[in-house]
Amino acid sequence: MRLLVDLGNTRLRWAMLGEDGTLGRPAAVVHGGRPLEPVLDAAWSGLAAPQAVLACAVSGEEAAGALAGWCRRRWGVEVTRVQAPAEGWGVRNAYHEPERLGADRWAALVAARGLFPGRPVCIVDCGTAVTVDALAADGAHLGGLIAPGLGLMRRSLATGTAGVAEADALGGRPQEVALLARSTRDAVTAGTLHCLAAFVARAGADVGEALGSGTVRVLTGGDAPALLPLLGEGWCHEPALVLRGLARMALEPAAADEGGGAP
Repeated sequence: MRLLVDLGNTRLRWAMLGEDGTLGRPAAVVHGGRPLEPVLDAAWSGLAAPQAVLACAVSGEEAAGALAGWCRRRWGVEVTRVQAPAEGWGVRNAYHEPERLGADRWAALVAARGLFPGRPVCIVDCGTAVTVDALAADGAHLGGLIAPGLGLMRRSLATGTAGVAEADALGGRPQEVALLARSTRDAVTAGTLHCLAAFVARAGADVGEALGSGTVRVLTGGDAPALLPLLGEGWCHEPALVLRGLARMALEPAAADEGGGAP
C-alpha cells in the first residue's frame, strides 16, 4: 500500500494506492495553514502504515518538513516529494525553469494526459489560488494562468476595504446565495463567487479556442463544487485529479525516463 498526498495551502488530501493499482477513496481535511502535526494526528491516527508516501507539497517548506517528520516518526517511512521535470508521462513542461511549475499542477497534467490521451485539455484547479493549464493533444504543456481563489478574494476585501466583514466559508449549496444580496457579508460571498465563475468561464473558453476542437475542460480543487452550478455544461469535474496524477507516477515510474510515453 502506498499513501498519496496532496498538501495544499488550505487543504490536505490523501488516498491509498492498493497493490493492484486501485486508488482508494480520497479524503480531505482543511488545515488552513495551522501547525500540521495535530492535523495529521487527528486525520491519520487510524491509517495503517503505508509502505511508501508520495506527495505534492506546495504549502511551503515548513509544512512539507512537518509532513516528512510525522511520517518518519509514526511509520518509519520517508516521504518522496514530486517536483516537475522537463518531460515525463507523455507531458512536456512549458516552463523555462521546469521545477518552478507547481508539483500539483504537474500531477494534474500527468493525470489529464492519462485520462484523456490524444485530446487537448484545459485544467482549472480552484484552490487557494486558481490555476489554469493548457495541455495540447500531443502532450505539450502550453503554459497557464494564476488568479486568486475565493478565500483570497474575500480576505482581500475584508482587510483592504473599510466596513466589509470577511464572508463565511461557502459551506452550503451555491444556489442558496442570492444574486442580489441584502447584507454586506452575503454580497461578498455572492460577488466573489460570480467573479471567479466569470474568470473560469472566460479562461476555459479562450484556452479551448487556443487548443482547438475537442478540448476537454476539467475542473478540480476544493472550490470546484461551488462554481460548477454557475458554469453550465461542458465541464468535467475531477475532484481527485492531483491524486490520480500521483497514482500514475507511482504505477508508471519508467515513463519519467522514457520521455513519458503516452498511456
